[in-house]
Amino acid sequence: MPTTDLIRSVRRFNRFYTDQIGLLNQHVLDSPFSLVEVRVLYEIFHAGECTSVHLQSLLRIDPGYLSRILTSYQTRGLIRKRPSPNDGRSQLITLSSKGKKVFEELDQRSDALIESLTGKLAGSGKELLLQSMMNIEHLLSPADKRALASEITIRTELRPGDLGYVTYLHGVLYKEEYDYDIAFESYVAAGLDEFYRSYDPAKNRVWVCERGRHIVGFLLLMNRGAAAQLRYFLLRPEYRGIGLGTKLMDLYMAFFHQCDYKTSYLWTTSELITAAHLYRKYGFMLAEEKKSTAFGKPVTEQRYDLRLKS
Repeated sequence: MPTTDLIRSVRRFNRFYTDQIGLLNQHVLDSPFSLVEVRVLYEIFHAGECTSVHLQSLLRIDPGYLSRILTSYQTRGLIRKRPSPNDGRSQLITLSSKGKKVFEELDQRSDALIESLTGKLAGSGKELLLQSMMNIEHLLSPADKRALASEITIRTELRPGDLGYVTYLHGVLYKEEYDYDIAFESYVAAGLDEFYRSYDPAKNRVWVCERGRHIVGFLLLMNRGAAAQLRYFLLRPEYRGIGLGTKLMDLYMAFFHQCDYKTSYLWTTSELITAAHLYRKYGFMLAEEKKSTAFGKPVTEQRYDLRLKS
């Protein structure tokens, strides 16, 4: 997408969202507080006790503006201050009983508006809205790999929509990253169909990685008689580098040993350098190479084998 189109889209969304927040402030909260003032109450309420320096850092607002808000709150009896026992120059701020009551009333009104805005959505619409908000937060926030990894769950059963979505992800990502044509998507669709038709949970397994209910990664082990085939190892770009690929390989190897397979293999292409490095880390060795134009461009297909030592 051209940068100018992205900028216009972000600005358009910002106007839309600002209008919604304006509705929240003007028509439902119906209070003398601005959104920033409500946010200050929110942070003090949830912190229990904090300093103005903490609030300034958290909210990224002008210290003079914050000071005026806090002075107003103190005059109205919404907050209390006391000297910090650890730093005589600092004051610890808490909400008074009146302040807590005011905040809780505002919080309830805010919840009621959000419910009125989203209550008309069907279940799938609510899930899409939630996932979209999570995606925006993730994409525009500073990277916190540990926090992101903790939000991902991995399930081992297939659900309606999985096969189609995993096929779609392969088609889109491999086109974007390696310029593979639609023949690759067709190849993935056929392989997933084969897997489903011969699926036996005692010898086959899927690992579906989700954040919320949005698929962000995938891997499967397919029974090939005495051997196990590793297939369709995929992570969305924004979920790479957080240890998820290693986690999936650990799960693959655990199931491989549990089923008492003696060998495993996979097919990849020479362009997938990072994936090949991970395969070698787990004992897979390059066994075969062949030139191909199967996916709309010249590629070098590679087979990696893993054989247990007897």
